Amino acid sequence: MVSTGLENAILNGLVTGSFVALGAIGLSLVYNIADVPNFAHGELLMIGAYVALLVNVPGDVPLLTTLASNSDPVTGGVMAVLFVLTAGGSLGTVMLLDGRAALEGGWWPVDPPTPVIAVAAHALGAVVLGLIVAVAAPSIWAGLLLAGVVLAFVGPLFDRYVFSKFREEGAALATILMATMGLAFVLRFSMQAFFSGSVRRYDVSETITVGGDTFDVSRAKFVDFYVTDGGTVVELIDTASSPDATRFLAGHSWPVLALVVVVTLAVGYGAYRWRRSDIGTDEAAQTIGPRLVGTAAGAVTFLTLFALLSTGVARPDPAGAMYATRVRTSVLRLSVLVLAVVLIFALHVLLQETKLGTAMRAASDNLDLAKVTGIDTDQVMMTTWIIAGGFAAIAGVIIGLLFHQIVPSMGFYRLLPIFAAVILGGLASVYGAIVGAFAVGIAMEVGFYSLNLAWRVSGTHRVSLAFVLLLVVLLVKPDGIVGRG
Repeated sequence: MVSTGLENAILNGLVTGSFVALGAIGLSLVYNIADVPNFAHGELLMIGAYVALLVNVPGDVPLLTTLASNSDPVTGGVMAVLFVLTAGGSLGTVMLLDGRAALEGGWWPVDPPTPVIAVAAHALGAVVLGLIVAVAAPSIWAGLLLAGVVLAFVGPLFDRYVFSKFREEGAALATILMATMGLAFVLRFSMQAFFSGSVRRYDVSETITVGGDTFDVSRAKFVDFYVTDGGTVVELIDTASSPDATRFLAGHSWPVLALVVVVTLAVGYGAYRWRRSDIGTDEAAQTIGPRLVGTAAGAVTFLTLFALLSTGVARPDPAGAMYATRVRTSVLRLSVLVLAVVLIFALHVLLQETKLGTAMRAASDNLDLAKVTGIDTDQVMMTTWIIAGGFAAIAGVIIGLLFHQIVPSMGFYRLLPIFAAVILGGLASVYGAIVGAFAVGIAMEVGFYSLNLAWRVSGTHRVSLAFVLLLVVLLVKPDGIVGRG
């Protein structure tokens, strides 16, 4: 039997780093642009997790229990509430950017033909989102969407009605810090009073059907990897059936692997040279640069050739293999990683490719100077909090899915590794927060795996390992991994 090893711990670390990164992004943006060291950020994760319950388990939510029934938890009344919350939250988020002017397309990168068209587009988008959430309930993915919309609306309200007052008065950073701690306690105990302190869980279907085939979402899948004299072998094992069933078994000979590597390097380098020759001719080159193009082209080429040139083989004997390891994962965990990567890439495009992103970077460097140069800093501030709230909500739902419990204190305990990630990467850089988040995630899982090789330790030590890494890095590089960026 093949056993799990370091590779499995690294994959677990990437999944852990995914939700830590989504939380760290908002915390870093708010600190750099709004000058708020937000200790209440963990409570945004917690609220997002609870908001998703409105869609996923409406019968377990106070007030909605009167509208739901045991036979049909998603009644017409529940659907109406979900529609209003989603549509109203999305329109409210747009209004927060600049009131009626934003609703008329003032925040769009291009001017709309007429204000009426912009208003109609916003209204149509809100209706579509509302229908998606209402009709898709009790899907957890619809709950994820509602949580993101609601927190994208609620997050900026904290700045508008609380933290902006401190900025206007020129309050010290320590004063704002204490205010965020007070807000965190208010939010936590308010949710505890409303939902009680009992543990709640999402009701998620364990299987999905794609093209007539049924896949288990939450149960573990084993990916066994062998290195033999003849080449490499990969096997995908599904533990949902009894006994375990092999879903995929294929191998590649050493000459085929050499061909795949050579072609991949050639395509990647060719794409890099092509993009480099085009550098500076358009603004997109600053974002989709030669390294990114070369890496993407190489990755696509490698995956395509790896799939096309695979051949059926017999399962090797682990004892006779030169190297054998097993990675334990699931569709759910891989979905979390993919979702985080997509959102991080979308944020990167926003920051580097759009005028709004340029304004956000300018405000991060010097808010007063940005205001003097004509940048709408109020819109930048609202956008920052919208992103922070939306990303925090998604992170909260992910945590509820991965750890199978939702409690009022969940935000506080997740805030510790999130703060560690922001400080580790560099307080002045959102990209540093992302790097720090994945470094923290890998340190937690790899460190836990390494300690278990010698001693049996509790899983609660994972967070301690993150702070050990933080201390070591700061001793060597006080500005963090990325530093100012």
